[in-house]
Amino acid sequence: MRRAIRVLLALTLVVGALIAGSAHTAPTQINGIGLVDYANKPDFKVGDWLRYRMTGRSELGVEEDYTVTLLVAGEFDFWGDPGFWLETWKEVPGQPIEVLASLVSYDAFKDTAAVQRLQFYTRVAINTLNQDGEPRLEVNKPAASTLKTRREVKNPVRWTRDTLGTDTCSTPTGDYRTLKVLLKQGTGATQSVGDSSVYQEVRENRTSHFSMQVPLTHLVREDVESMAARKAWLIGRSGDASPLATRARALGTARLIAMGHGDLKPRMVPEEYRSTLAEQRAREAA
Repeated sequence: MRRAIRVLLALTLVVGALIAGSAHTAPTQINGIGLVDYANKPDFKVGDWLRYRMTGRSELGVEEDYTVTLLVAGEFDFWGDPGFWLETWKEVPGQPIEVLASLVSYDAFKDTAAVQRLQFYTRVAINTLNQDGEPRLEVNKPAASTLKTRREVKNPVRWTRDTLGTDTCSTPTGDYRTLKVLLKQGTGATQSVGDSSVYQEVRENRTSHFSMQVPLTHLVREDVESMAARKAWLIGRSGDASPLATRARALGTARLIAMGHGDLKPRMVPEEYRSTLAEQRAREAA
């Protein structure tokens, strides 16, 4: 499965916030590591970048429209564990650009469930500067509750994946012959509220267009429909439960609008890491 509901993908955040109905739906920070295609071997180079236009709207009338840029900003050997730096730039018209850099281990490409376990492959994050203006590197440590709550066991994400054949997808970067894939996934949970039991469910239908001509993500376009449903009953009287009713629905789209190599400068990754590991080792040897 390429995607999981709990992964903080840029587009998933847009749609999830739209369902919540907030007037400020775009999250303050976005991490694009979930958009990377870990199902195939890494085919990108340091300096490669992609830009997507992210749009979304909900039945509540809330709308979003901004761009997300993914830049392979360098490489780093984290205690013998080589990884790549990925910078995510979020640009909203009229607002300062927001940047987040993450160091992701190349071991993620060996895991068939990498997307669900990205927190275990993200080694370092940079999202702030020190008082001297230098980037502040923070080592990623999974929360202690991760091994105790076992949410994936208690409330697993159920999914189906269907290949819909080939299609032609047009973008500002050109026309692509793509593989069209439909992914349906959802999860639900029941909890007690006062004298009632409440079951809540989140479902997502994701139609993706993939092309190997696009490095890093292989994603040309993605359309997402997210829905939240609910039903309730008095404790001990599940037979009298109300029908499952959809309470919110939102639509979102990610569309490739630009890509290139070498013409964007990293904003967060320290200068000494803005190159390949081979180049860094050559400098050290010299």
